[in-house]
Amino acid sequence: MDNITFTGNFISHINIKRVKPINITQKISVIEADPLNFHDLEALREVNDLWQGNFSNNIYKDANAINNIAIKDEKIKFFILTHQKNNFNNLNAEDIIAEGKIILKHPKENSIYLDYLQVQPDNMFESENRIYKGIGTAFLDFIKDLYKGKEISLHSLYSTLDFYMKNGFRPIERNSNNLYFTV
Repeated sequence: MDNITFTGNFISHINIKRVKPINITQKISVIEADPLNFHDLEALREVNDLWQGNFSNNIYKDANAINNIAIKDEKIKFFILTHQKNNFNNLNAEDIIAEGKIILKHPKENSIYLDYLQVQPDNMFESENRIYKGIGTAFLDFIKDLYKGKEISLHSLYSTLDFYMKNGFRPIERNSNNLYFTV
């Protein structure tokens, strides 16, 4: 019997825009990372080292926990936005511009939970050094399209409430950071 290795699985391309010199659209690859694959897990670790962010740290730790038990949880998905156009079995952390973790069928059967969404810090909205804009929105649009017809829920930080509200999310109750999106 042959050993089967799972690697970064290409899902689709999405478009983002460069900030300067003009709004030029650039095609970015969306990859589903496999936490049981050494190269994918290593890319998540390297992103965590490069970005030094709470969410990138949590994404890596969650993927590593799955790797440690060596059983893939089909309800948990890790997505990466990258400049890479090929060789997805060797993800380059320096090409990754966003990452996220979702949980399927949570909190209910026909829904997903966006556990984490992290944009590369140099390309976040408030960064003076950003090269691209709309990365977070493009990531959300991809998730909305991929899971069309399912309710998407999340818990937002106060600092990101406006971002999610602009992208169609609504609080589950007044003054709540628990948000949802339905098509």
